[in-house]
Amino acid sequence: MNIKVLFSKIYREDEFEADFVDHPIGNQNLYRLHYYESYNRGENRYSVVDMHYKPFMLPVKMSREDGFKVLSYLTDYIEENGNMKECSWKSVQTLDKVLDLERLGFTRVENYQEEDVIDLFTVSGLVKRFMNTPYYQKYFEWYTPLVTKEEIVNIYHNLNMTFTDLVPTDKVETRKLCK
Repeated sequence: MNIKVLFSKIYREDEFEADFVDHPIGNQNLYRLHYYESYNRGENRYSVVDMHYKPFMLPVKMSREDGFKVLSYLTDYIEENGNMKECSWKSVQTLDKVLDLERLGFTRVENYQEEDVIDLFTVSGLVKRFMNTPYYQKYFEWYTPLVTKEEIVNIYHNLNMTFTDLVPTDKVETRKLCK
Protein backbone atom coordinates (compact mmCIF):
# COMPACT_ATOMS: atom_id res chain seq x y z
CA MET A 1 0.00 0.00 0.00
CA ASN A 2 1.35 3.41 -0.97
CA ILE A 3 -0.23 6.56 0.52
CA LYS A 4 0.40 10.19 -0.41
CA VAL A 5 -1.29 13.13 1.29
CA LEU A 6 -0.90 16.54 -0.36
CA PHE A 7 -2.09 19.96 0.76
CA SER A 8 -3.00 22.95 -1.39
CA LYS A 9 -5.19 26.06 -1.50
CA ILE A 10 -8.41 26.85 -3.36
CA TYR A 11 -11.56 24.80 -3.48
CA ARG A 12 -15.01 25.38 -4.96
CA GLU A 13 -18.34 23.73 -4.25
CA ASP A 14 -18.73 22.74 -7.93
CA GLU A 15 -15.77 20.38 -7.58
CA PHE A 16 -17.95 17.69 -5.99
CA GLU A 17 -19.41 16.80 -9.39
CA ALA A 18 -17.72 15.87 -12.65
CA ASP A 19 -18.55 13.87 -15.75
CA PHE A 20 -15.61 11.56 -16.24
CA VAL A 21 -14.84 10.12 -19.65
CA ASP A 22 -13.58 6.56 -20.06
CA HIS A 23 -10.05 6.39 -21.41
CA PRO A 24 -8.70 3.41 -23.35
CA ILE A 25 -7.03 0.65 -21.40
CA GLY A 26 -4.45 -1.80 -22.65
CA ASN A 27 -4.31 -5.57 -22.70
CA GLN A 28 -2.41 -5.88 -19.43
CA ASN A 29 -3.58 -8.58 -17.06
CA LEU A 30 -2.45 -6.95 -13.80
CA TYR A 31 -4.91 -4.78 -11.89
CA ARG A 32 -4.60 -2.56 -8.85
CA LEU A 33 -7.15 -0.84 -6.64
CA HIS A 34 -6.38 2.88 -6.48
CA TYR A 35 -8.16 5.29 -4.13
CA TYR A 36 -8.03 9.04 -4.75
CA GLU A 37 -9.80 11.54 -2.51
CA SER A 38 -9.60 15.30 -2.49
CA TYR A 39 -11.37 17.00 0.39
CA ASN A 40 -11.98 20.42 1.91
CA ARG A 41 -9.81 21.38 4.88
CA GLY A 42 -11.51 24.75 5.40
CA GLU A 43 -10.20 28.24 4.76
CA ASN A 44 -9.97 27.61 0.98
CA ARG A 45 -7.63 24.67 1.47
CA TYR A 46 -7.93 21.05 0.44
CA SER A 47 -6.04 17.81 0.98
CA VAL A 48 -5.51 14.78 -1.23
CA VAL A 49 -5.27 11.12 -0.29
CA ASP A 50 -3.70 9.13 -3.13
CA MET A 51 -3.36 5.45 -2.32
CA HIS A 52 -2.78 2.40 -4.45
CA TYR A 53 -2.66 -1.19 -3.35
CA LYS A 54 -0.74 -4.30 -4.35
CA PRO A 55 -1.46 -5.50 -7.92
CA PHE A 56 -3.38 -8.70 -8.58
CA MET A 57 -4.45 -10.96 -11.40
CA LEU A 58 -8.00 -12.15 -11.98
CA PRO A 59 -8.81 -15.81 -11.37
CA VAL A 60 -7.54 -18.10 -14.15
CA LYS A 61 -9.79 -17.97 -17.24
CA MET A 62 -12.01 -15.21 -15.77
CA SER A 63 -12.72 -12.51 -18.35
CA ARG A 64 -11.98 -8.88 -17.57
CA GLU A 65 -15.71 -8.06 -17.76
CA ASP A 66 -16.57 -10.85 -15.31
CA GLY A 67 -13.69 -9.84 -13.03
CA PHE A 68 -15.01 -6.29 -12.85
CA LYS A 69 -18.50 -7.62 -12.06
CA VAL A 70 -17.07 -9.70 -9.21
CA LEU A 71 -15.18 -6.68 -7.84
CA SER A 72 -18.32 -4.54 -8.17
CA TYR A 73 -20.45 -7.10 -6.35
CA LEU A 74 -17.87 -7.44 -3.59
CA THR A 75 -17.68 -3.65 -3.26
CA ASP A 76 -21.46 -3.37 -2.89
CA TYR A 77 -21.54 -6.26 -0.42
CA ILE A 78 -18.77 -4.74 1.68
CA GLU A 79 -20.39 -1.31 1.75
CA GLU A 80 -23.87 -2.61 2.52
CA ASN A 81 -22.95 -5.21 5.12
CA GLY A 82 -20.17 -3.15 6.66
CA ASN A 83 -22.38 -0.06 6.85
CA MET A 84 -19.78 1.91 4.87
CA LYS A 85 -20.34 4.93 2.68
CA GLU A 86 -20.04 4.39 -1.05
CA CYS A 87 -16.58 4.89 -2.52
CA SER A 88 -14.95 5.29 0.87
CA TRP A 89 -11.32 4.64 1.71
CA LYS A 90 -12.43 1.97 4.20
CA SER A 91 -14.48 0.23 1.50
CA VAL A 92 -11.53 0.08 -0.92
CA GLN A 93 -9.21 -1.01 1.88
CA THR A 94 -11.60 -3.82 2.83
CA LEU A 95 -11.99 -4.93 -0.80
CA ASP A 96 -8.21 -5.12 -1.08
CA LYS A 97 -8.06 -7.43 1.95
CA VAL A 98 -10.86 -9.60 0.54
CA LEU A 99 -8.83 -10.20 -2.63
CA ASP A 100 -6.42 -12.23 -0.50
CA LEU A 101 -9.11 -14.85 0.20
CA GLU A 102 -7.86 -17.92 -1.64
CA ARG A 103 -11.38 -19.16 -2.41
CA LEU A 104 -12.01 -16.12 -4.65
CA GLY A 105 -9.10 -17.04 -6.93
CA PHE A 106 -7.35 -13.67 -7.24
CA THR A 107 -3.55 -13.81 -7.26
CA ARG A 108 -1.27 -11.11 -5.83
CA VAL A 109 1.75 -10.06 -7.86
CA GLU A 110 4.99 -9.08 -6.15
CA ASN A 111 7.27 -8.12 -9.04
CA TYR A 112 5.83 -5.90 -11.75
CA GLN A 113 6.48 -2.83 -13.89
CA GLU A 114 4.15 0.17 -13.49
CA GLU A 115 3.25 0.07 -17.20
CA ASP A 116 1.97 -3.50 -16.73
CA VAL A 117 -0.74 -2.43 -14.24
CA ILE A 118 -4.26 -1.18 -14.94
CA ASP A 119 -5.48 1.03 -12.10
CA LEU A 120 -9.06 0.58 -10.93
CA PHE A 121 -9.81 4.03 -9.55
CA THR A 122 -12.24 4.95 -6.82
CA VAL A 123 -12.46 8.75 -6.75
CA SER A 124 -14.09 10.60 -3.88
CA GLY A 125 -14.60 14.09 -2.48
CA LEU A 126 -13.75 17.03 -4.73
CA VAL A 127 -13.82 14.78 -7.79
CA LYS A 128 -13.26 17.51 -10.37
CA ARG A 129 -9.70 17.89 -9.06
CA PHE A 130 -8.97 14.34 -10.23
CA MET A 131 -9.47 15.49 -13.82
CA ASN A 132 -6.38 17.70 -13.48
CA THR A 133 -4.09 14.85 -12.49
CA PRO A 134 -2.04 12.57 -14.76
CA TYR A 135 -4.19 9.71 -13.42
CA TYR A 136 -7.23 10.95 -15.29
CA GLN A 137 -5.76 9.76 -18.62
CA LYS A 138 -5.82 6.22 -17.17
CA TYR A 139 -9.36 6.45 -15.77
CA PHE A 140 -12.18 4.22 -17.00
CA GLU A 141 -15.38 3.08 -15.33
CA TRP A 142 -14.75 -0.48 -14.16
CA TYR A 143 -17.60 -0.56 -11.62
CA THR A 144 -20.86 -2.24 -12.70
CA PRO A 145 -23.89 -1.30 -10.58
CA LEU A 146 -26.51 -3.77 -9.34
CA VAL A 147 -24.62 -7.00 -10.01
CA THR A 148 -26.56 -9.85 -8.40
CA LYS A 149 -25.24 -12.71 -6.34
CA GLU A 150 -26.69 -15.11 -8.92
CA GLU A 151 -24.51 -13.52 -11.64
CA ILE A 152 -21.43 -14.01 -9.48
CA VAL A 153 -22.36 -17.59 -8.61
CA ASN A 154 -22.71 -18.29 -12.36
CA ILE A 155 -19.37 -16.65 -13.17
CA TYR A 156 -17.63 -18.86 -10.62
CA HIS A 157 -19.64 -21.92 -11.67
CA ASN A 158 -18.40 -21.45 -15.27
CA LEU A 159 -14.84 -21.58 -13.89
CA ASN A 160 -15.62 -24.78 -11.92
CA MET A 161 -15.36 -22.80 -8.69
CA THR A 162 -17.86 -22.21 -5.90
CA PHE A 163 -18.75 -18.71 -4.72
CA THR A 164 -20.02 -17.97 -1.23
CA ASP A 165 -20.65 -14.54 0.25
CA LEU A 166 -18.24 -12.92 2.63
CA VAL A 167 -18.64 -12.68 6.37
CA PRO A 168 -20.03 -9.19 7.11
CA THR A 169 -17.42 -6.60 8.08
CA ASP A 170 -17.30 -4.17 11.01
CA LYS A 171 -19.65 -1.23 10.84
CA VAL A 172 -17.73 1.97 10.12
CA GLU A 173 -18.69 5.53 9.22
CA THR A 174 -16.74 7.13 6.34
CA ARG A 175 -17.06 10.03 3.89
CA LYS A 176 -19.45 10.14 0.94
CA LEU A 177 -19.34 11.86 -2.46
CA CYS A 178 -17.47 9.80 -4.98
CA LYS A 179 -17.15 9.16 -8.69
